[in-house]
Amino acid sequence: MSSDKLHVGFLLTGLSGGGAERFTLNLAQALIARGHRADLVIPRLAGDYRAAIPGEMRIRRARMPGTDRKLLRALQRSGVHVETTTVNPFGVARSWLGLGRKGLHLPVRRRPRVYAYATMIAKYAREARPHVLVSTLPGADAAAVCAAELTDRAVPVVVTIQNNVAAEYAPEWLEAARTLYPLADAVVAVSRGVAESVRRSLRVDAERIRTIYNGVPADGIRRLAQAEITHPWFADGEPPVVLCVGREASQKDHPTLVEAFGLARREVDARLVILGRLSAPYQERLESLARGHGVEGDLGFVDFDENPYRYMRRAGLLALSSRWEGLPAVVLEALACGTPVVSTDAPYGPREILGGWGDLPPVGDAPALARALVATLRGERPTEEALRARAADFSVEKAADAYLALFEELAR
Repeated sequence: MSSDKLHVGFLLTGLSGGGAERFTLNLAQALIARGHRADLVIPRLAGDYRAAIPGEMRIRRARMPGTDRKLLRALQRSGVHVETTTVNPFGVARSWLGLGRKGLHLPVRRRPRVYAYATMIAKYAREARPHVLVSTLPGADAAAVCAAELTDRAVPVVVTIQNNVAAEYAPEWLEAARTLYPLADAVVAVSRGVAESVRRSLRVDAERIRTIYNGVPADGIRRLAQAEITHPWFADGEPPVVLCVGREASQKDHPTLVEAFGLARREVDARLVILGRLSAPYQERLESLARGHGVEGDLGFVDFDENPYRYMRRAGLLALSSRWEGLPAVVLEALACGTPVVSTDAPYGPREILGGWGDLPPVGDAPALARALVATLRGERPTEEALRARAADFSVEKAADAYLALFEELAR
């Protein structure tokens, strides 16, 4: 493999609006900008991301129900090469039998989807002959290892672990990962804490684990942050907004943030906006909590936006109340916007980004989180220049350098 003609196959199970998916697309764009080829192999072409998909990326997707036809047409209009492949049921059955003989058993409910995706990846690897496969998120990670076995390990596989596996993985998936992940050629952890979690929880040999921080394209973020917004709370002269960007999940612990905001609101004039796709019952639950603190009029919601940076730039601060993390992308993105961050000391990631930059309240401690919100809103914060400089320590270019070095090492 020659670094000036690198061909990487990126594996994702979907294009939902998560930080891991966005980083994968950003990394692909960074490699393409250096003259490399980046393919995206995806079983179901659907999700929230559109503008983040590099125009020069080649996409191979399966012909299956659930395809986002609007996304497909938009990609085709913009010139993105999209190739459709059919996953043969008989081929999946052969994969099932072959992998079963190798002892690569998966949780029963996940097995059909993973084996179908592995069959698709194996077909892609034989036809396109990439130099390396890079998977992101558990379903893609498992399918990548299975595909390597189906192709007699013809292509090196790099599995990336984006979250705290001990907290994130269900017991049956954790057991499957202990069988599969040690078979990868390399396991990339997005923070030192995640690397230790992988070593302990998944029993992967330390020499196979690499810590490579996810990076953000700071210049692109700052450019997108200039876009206008119409939400009246972000207008000049309005009280500062505490912004939370995150999906509906117990991991994100929005209830603790709402409680902390209710306590902070007794001391400072501010508003809380949660940006992300939330179900109506969940939103009602948060509104009820706010009502209990008398701040229901200061709590607002914004649906998922592919450009959250325009909100970050105008926010008084970004708040992260997570119970656990891997390396929270929203923290890095806010720093790139020059926006201060208040985060819980979630295992893992926030301390590796923000350690020495202010208090990290304990997970689930609403009064401590409230005190940190008040202090930051009152001006106890680094300068915008310092925040942007910290974001530069986690650039996507540095991540691309580290991945390219790993690919070269695997080739040797």
